[in-house]
Amino acid sequence: MYPLRLLDRSQFEALVGMAEAIEGVERAYRLFSRKEAGVFPVIVHQFEPGKREMDLKAGHLAGAGVYGMKMLGWSSENAARDLPPLAGLIVVMDVDRQQPLGILDGTPVTFLRTGAAGAVGARAFARKDSRKALIVGAGNQGRAQLWGLSLAMPRLESVSVCDIVDEQSSRFVFEQKERYPEFRLQAVPFSTLPQATAAADVIVTCTRSREFFLKREWVSPGTHINAIGADMPGKQELEPALVASCKVFADSVAQVLAKGECQHADKLGFVSEKSITEIGAVLEGMAPGRSDPSDVTLFDATGMAIQDLVVGAIALKRAEEKGVGTVVPF
Repeated sequence: MYPLRLLDRSQFEALVGMAEAIEGVERAYRLFSRKEAGVFPVIVHQFEPGKREMDLKAGHLAGAGVYGMKMLGWSSENAARDLPPLAGLIVVMDVDRQQPLGILDGTPVTFLRTGAAGAVGARAFARKDSRKALIVGAGNQGRAQLWGLSLAMPRLESVSVCDIVDEQSSRFVFEQKERYPEFRLQAVPFSTLPQATAAADVIVTCTRSREFFLKREWVSPGTHINAIGADMPGKQELEPALVASCKVFADSVAQVLAKGECQHADKLGFVSEKSITEIGAVLEGMAPGRSDPSDVTLFDATGMAIQDLVVGAIALKRAEEKGVGTVVPF
């Protein structure tokens, strides 16, 4: 028999915050580039495109002693059922003993690790004098991205929020502005996206769009873009010509070509495996990052199982230390 620890949402959120998630996600990227971590082929199935999807991601962090998988589901109709649209489970295993360490609610882990990925990308590639950010997408992940940026970019003076539904942007700002008194948080109409784009030093896209809405001609020299929303085949937020004009970085080259923002530019011959650099290689000093203040940089983040696993492992270790969670003998 072995002890299996179970953590629900509230228990996880009490154990791990965005700062710890950023540290964990950066470690995962570094281990991946050192070949001490890896991901396995992602299994994606759309029961009804745009309505119901499942996503299975698995991987290992041999360098951190854990492996496992995440099973995640999404339903666009759950709001009417008073259920969260995104739900799932994460299973973390021990490499040495080959025993399960625990099972966690996958939704809060996904929220944190995706916001942390954006934070690591902005910290690695945005100009150090960046003052203005734009978040396109006023949903739950927009909140995660805002939290991550607030920690990664201490010089921020203003953050604009834009959504195809203007009321969503206004609600987002109303709910979030008191949490971030250190900078000005404002909603901007979707009709003014070209102007908001041109004024931004850092742009984050985190929508479920399947058609690009961010155009090359709007983006100013020196801008950094975190492309978060495109994480499955068919999703798209950026004009392919914009991707072609950027210095492109990725969490995983293979994944961004298959299902990230780069999938569309790749089909048009605008980017290739050789033109994309993985963020872990930059963090490890194995490859250059931004080389000029005028570079337009792009971090294409599709999400990797190792991010979920490293953040889940942090939570399970803290839970064991504090005696938190339900322990089931197996």
